Amino acid sequence: MRDDRRVWCVAVVAAGLLVAAAGHGGEQPADESQALDGLLKRAADARSRGDLPAARAALYQALGTMTDDEVLQRLHDAALARDEGRTDDFRRSLKSALGASDPAFWLALGFAAQLLFTSRFLVQWIASERKGQSVIPMAFWYFSMSGSTLLLIYAIWRRDPVFILGQAFGCIVYVRNLMLIFRKPRAALGS
Repeated sequence: MRDDRRVWCVAVVAAGLLVAAAGHGGEQPADESQALDGLLKRAADARSRGDLPAARAALYQALGTMTDDEVLQRLHDAALARDEGRTDDFRRSLKSALGASDPAFWLALGFAAQLLFTSRFLVQWIASERKGQSVIPMAFWYFSMSGSTLLLIYAIWRRDPVFILGQAFGCIVYVRNLMLIFRKPRAALGS
């Protein structure tokens, strides 16, 4: 029973990370909001000149500075522009609203997830070397499940269907293996 709680605790922590990642955002002073408008204008000007690298750079800078309120405002602006037939304004507002999250946060999450997932191999290798034979320790499954869940969250944010499918299937396999491992002692007691 105690081991089942560990599996569910890890699953709850992973779900909490998903919720926290989805709601990540921060407050922003008025002067930063003006800087945001300047960056968006610079991106639009660069795009109209045909300087796509400068437009992308300014847009990425702008996306990293938006708060949740600004995202909602941009979505509202996009809807108004669409209703009024201003296609360019609609696309610009919609693009800036949909991409509004802190890229540094997501990059850090992706690297941390990959580090966790890769650590499982190191844990398995060390355990096997100590035993002198190939073994899979419990820590391997915990690292697998934690790393895979965080990588799934990152893949969803990146909107990568290949990565999402691979990590989602992996999460199911790791949880099921832990369930089978924890069921085994109870089955032995009942026989």
